[in-house]
Amino acid sequence: MNNNVIHDSQKGQVRAIMIYDIPKTFSHDKILNLLKEWGQVLEISFKPQHKFQSVWTKMILKPNQDSCFVMRQWSTKLGDMHVRWFPGHWKLKDRKVREKFQCKIHLPDVGNEEGHAQWLNYHHNKNFEQYMATFNVKSYTIVLDRGKRYGIFFFESHESLLRCMEAKHLWKIVQSHSLTRPPRQSSKDKKKNVTSSKGKAAGDKSKLSTRSRGKSHHDKRTDDTRSLLTQLLKLLVN
Repeated sequence: MNNNVIHDSQKGQVRAIMIYDIPKTFSHDKILNLLKEWGQVLEISFKPQHKFQSVWTKMILKPNQDSCFVMRQWSTKLGDMHVRWFPGHWKLKDRKVREKFQCKIHLPDVGNEEGHAQWLNYHHNKNFEQYMATFNVKSYTIVLDRGKRYGIFFFESHESLLRCMEAKHLWKIVQSHSLTRPPRQSSKDKKKNVTSSKGKAAGDKSKLSTRSRGKSHHDKRTDDTRSLLTQLLKLLVN
């Protein structure tokens, strides 16, 4: 879809956006109607992915929405759900960086009385969303797996993820995930490896030198034998 009508006063508010976590069951018309809350859609494309679909759009954002996007807020409301959004020019590997630190929590049915009460008073008079915000959760998504609801929560740092994992929770954390780099080698280990390499090289050189000496002695004996045979032949001829 292309609806490129941009007034000069609106050019500074035109943004290319990639949106995640929109259910695959949502029709294109429904998504377009929901996006009107954000502003005017100029271009849009849809890509189904498993239970969700990703949406790329170019649009003129309303001032409040534009401020949130420019400040790199990780998620925002679309209708009655939270969705993750990214600058439209980001590649997949750039978007994956925001999934580096995450945990998965089993969520009860908040439609029943017990689940709803736990949501409202999750910990020390904080509801669940307020409590998770204390760990600097940047965004989250809700998924269904074999009839069970799970929340996947994304953090900006490993420290924030650890604080959440070590805190008290009414609901079970079933999985955590963090992509970590291999530990850096210390300068002490580097020196040790260099010393070891030198020792190995010296040992190899010593073996080579021994073989060379052995070869020299062998060649000398061979030369002496040849000299003796030559002298004997001369005596026989004479």
